[in-house]
Amino acid sequence: MSALAKGWRRPLRDISLLAGFLAAVSFLPADTSLAERQASGQLRYCVADQNSPLIRDPAAGGPGPELRLMQAAAGRLGVQLRLVEVANIGRSFNPADWNLTRAQCDVLGGGLADSAANRGFMTLIPTGQQIALRRSGTAEEPPPGTKVGVFAGTAGLDRVRLSGFMRSRGWQPVPLRREADLRAWIAGGAPAIFLSLTPLPEGTAHHPLAAEAGEVRDLVFGLWRGDTTFTRAFREAISQGGDAGLKQPPPLRGMN
Repeated sequence: MSALAKGWRRPLRDISLLAGFLAAVSFLPADTSLAERQASGQLRYCVADQNSPLIRDPAAGGPGPELRLMQAAAGRLGVQLRLVEVANIGRSFNPADWNLTRAQCDVLGGGLADSAANRGFMTLIPTGQQIALRRSGTAEEPPPGTKVGVFAGTAGLDRVRLSGFMRSRGWQPVPLRREADLRAWIAGGAPAIFLSLTPLPEGTAHHPLAAEAGEVRDLVFGLWRGDTTFTRAFREAISQGGDAGLKQPPPLRGMN
């Protein structure tokens, strides 16, 4: 065999492999994620707490900023928004432990943070808001040995990092599972660490934590990986903002 023929052997093999790959891809089922949502006529929006200030405006009593954004997006997609409360969201910083399924949720939100754990599990789309950790009490840090309540909420922030920060200060963490627990803890005069969007008793003094406890994070919506057509359409709908271009928000279906 001539040297010229040998020189063409590898390029021809690569072309054959590429052609075979493209042929195999052509037999994969088309992504119907957007069509499926539109056929069902609804968009399931999962949050941990329907009373979060992102969902319900505590002052006006109407929809909060994130819910308004979702209502507008649902209207642009031509579907009805369905708000679903799932208590498992945020139970740990690893979203794989939340036991969520596609049958439950199309979009996750209500205070979801842009964290490495969340990025590894979902496609994330920024909401335009941010979240951080803060501490109630005096400006001076509590002394070592102090019991400090911790309300981590549903954001999926790095709790391992926060635990390390508290150990470095010598504080004893006391987990607070609900906002009511946080309010009672603060009312008792003890310091607490909480998310910046958490409603507090009127007059509660609070201060930012040191950067080593955790950075300010963007809030995001979480979508299932692989839902290409739905993700593209949802991203476009969200980019237009809340209420923009809508004559009236679409109706909100009840909790499930």
